[in-house]
Amino acid sequence: MSAESPSTGPSTDADATALDFRVRADSELQTLQEDLLWTEKAHFARAETLSRVNFWIGLVGTVSAATAVGAIVTERSPLIASLAALAAAIASGLLTFLKPPDLEKRHLDAGRRLGALRVRVRQAIRFDVPPGSSTPTHELRALARTFADEKAEIDADSPATSGRAFSAARKKIEAGHFEHADGTPSARPAAPAPRQSR
Repeated sequence: MSAESPSTGPSTDADATALDFRVRADSELQTLQEDLLWTEKAHFARAETLSRVNFWIGLVGTVSAATAVGAIVTERSPLIASLAALAAAIASGLLTFLKPPDLEKRHLDAGRRLGALRVRVRQAIRFDVPPGSSTPTHELRALARTFADEKAEIDADSPATSGRAFSAARKKIEAGHFEHADGTPSARPAAPAPRQSR
């Protein structure tokens, strides 16, 4: 029998090499997709923490200020008024210098950008890499490089995440919080989280 047809397998060494490259490109893009998922969800976890920090510091500041005013108006204990005013001032100072809402927004923006990139990587895996795809191998290499460069740019523009944020992301990922409606995961099954970008 002569060389195999494209539907049954590679017919030449060039076809075998192209198929091998597609397998390696698929593996590389799957790894990148997984890394994007972990980093994206860590940013969202950090943003969630900052939202809670902002809420609790703001609540302490508001209650302390109200307590201080109440103690002054009713002419009750000057010590209570002083301590409450001090607590309100500290809370206000923390909000001013830490700026949790601004940092929360930066983490949310980073997570959203990483999520959008992850979708593009997933689409490349599904449409550009499969053996029947007509995408030339040199374009797959350029695509992988472009995606990696975009992730590096997002990482450089983003605030650092913490080990705690990765742990929170891990719990949600492993619990299946990010599976699609058909039950397929957002990326490959969970593996150890990548090291922090900073």
